Amino acid sequence: MINLSQTVKEGAAVVAEIERRSGQRITACLQCGRCTSTCVAAFAFDYPPHRLMHLLQIGLVEEVLRSETAQLCLDCMTCSMRCPVKIDVAGVIETAKAIADEAGLRDTEPNLRLFRRGFLNNVCRHGRLHETTLLLWFNLRTGKLTNDLSLAPLLLRKKKVRIFPPRIKNLRQVRRLFQQVNGSAGPPR
Repeated sequence: MINLSQTVKEGAAVVAEIERRSGQRITACLQCGRCTSTCVAAFAFDYPPHRLMHLLQIGLVEEVLRSETAQLCLDCMTCSMRCPVKIDVAGVIETAKAIADEAGLRDTEPNLRLFRRGFLNNVCRHGRLHETTLLLWFNLRTGKLTNDLSLAPLLLRKKKVRIFPPRIKNLRQVRRLFQQVNGSAGPPR
């Protein structure tokens, strides 16, 4: 386990640990920016994916571990798919998040982990995101039953959300993907 004082003093050791755990060579990143240009959540990050990789390359590990990027990452894997040198950027980000958790750094938003779990459960159950059931589930779990309730009539009138989940043909394929990634039929816990 890595403690925070070690990360400040020995950034290179932490970068080596991230490389070991993720199986990626951070120094191989070319800084082309393709990961950031295709990331749908980059606008919300304090450090977009290519900058996060650069911070790791120059040993500024504390900034990476304290950043909100790993907390807000959607785990969509687009950055990894688009990397011209085949770096699993999402894997590096996830590994940095795990090390930050081990160092005792807190989530930037206490319910973020709960939301991420609900999001993945929702996709596994319906084959794609069904916003209505996700929001209901999340509001029940957080005890905020009426949160966003005032928006419901407007969203329904403009047909931005559906009451019932859509039927998709490839639900078994989606669940098989979850099984391949997690080793179980459901989403990660």
